[in-house]
Amino acid sequence: MNQINILPILQTILAICNIAIIGYGFYKFLNKPHDNLEAKHEELKKKVEAHDVEINDIKQALRQGNDKFRDQDEAISVLIKSTLALIEFEMQYCLLEHKDMSSGLAKAKEELNNYLSK
Repeated sequence: MNQINILPILQTILAICNIAIIGYGFYKFLNKPHDNLEAKHEELKKKVEAHDVEINDIKQALRQGNDKFRDQDEAISVLIKSTLALIEFEMQYCLLEHKDMSSGLAKAKEELNNYLSK
């Protein structure tokens, strides 16, 4: 009558295993957002590097644009001086030929001088 009853022992072992499996599943569920942390870190690192390259490209384009504006500024300055010289030449020609100067010519010279004096 000293028989060992195996059924309660097996039930206890199975219950412990079930508790362990449920605990492991709960642990994995809680750590799921952190599982791919390194992959996400690498992805963010690549995005930041791509943005750095894009920012450098934009800065370079702005520098080149500023150079273009400087060149245009010099060209405009030369054109203004040339226009002023042509207006003065036309005014001198009118004086030498004893012709009346048009009011538009005098006004253009005055406006150009006002612009250049700023």
